[in-house]
Amino acid sequence: MNKNEILNAILKKHPKIHCLTNPVTMNDVANILLAAGGSAVMAQDEQEAAEITTFCQGTLLNTGVPDEGKIRACILAGKRANQLGHPVILDPVGAGGSSFRQRELKKLLEQVHPSIVRCNQEEAAVLCSFHSAKETHFSRGGVESSLHMDSQNLESLAMKAARLYRCTFFITGETDIVSDGTQTLLLRGGDSRLCRITGGGCMLSALCALFCCSGASAFEAAATAGQIWKEISEEAGTRIDQNGGGIGQFHALLMDMAEEKIYFANRL
Repeated sequence: MNKNEILNAILKKHPKIHCLTNPVTMNDVANILLAAGGSAVMAQDEQEAAEITTFCQGTLLNTGVPDEGKIRACILAGKRANQLGHPVILDPVGAGGSSFRQRELKKLLEQVHPSIVRCNQEEAAVLCSFHSAKETHFSRGGVESSLHMDSQNLESLAMKAARLYRCTFFITGETDIVSDGTQTLLLRGGDSRLCRITGGGCMLSALCALFCCSGASAFEAAATAGQIWKEISEEAGTRIDQNGGGIGQFHALLMDMAEEKIYFANRL
């Protein structure tokens, strides 16, 4: 499916996404989905996670601020989505931050098959290390990647990760890459101010989940979400540069641009 077909499908279906997401960015995730023509349900308790997933069209598993109950809920929701054939998007926030995160993510990935993993370079490397007997050490500095690969090494990492997990990997950074193990796409552009707000990656993962509900392949959905997100951030940055304003206005403009470029794009 091309971009216009994906956007048309979203406007017709108004997909509902079950977002087991980072509490730091719940508001942003809910609002970006609404701005783009979808909606969010945010059931976090393991007693209702699978049930809520049943009446949604897609499931977003964001493991930021994890605890054992949250991971159990993610597993239950992810397994139910797999059973129903619904897309599952995994955002393994800060995967290398602690042995607890690595252990719980490994447990999740042993039971849930994601359609797309949206992550940074270090998070992708951590997930690849789960398939290696060699112990690998990663940064403990937070959720930002400590790795800065060139295009060639980035492509190798994306291809390897996609093949290991038999899904699409969308690795973001200064240059983004989407790979399903056989085809790859590099995405350049965007606005550096995305790195100065909380939730840029979480919102992008939500858009991947939304676009997956259009009927597009996981690769098409991730590539389209990535390209539109870059256009959104570029336009927000341009308006700030022209009219003045700070990082708070840039953040708010991301919602406006999402509505303009996704929700209203095919209504003109």
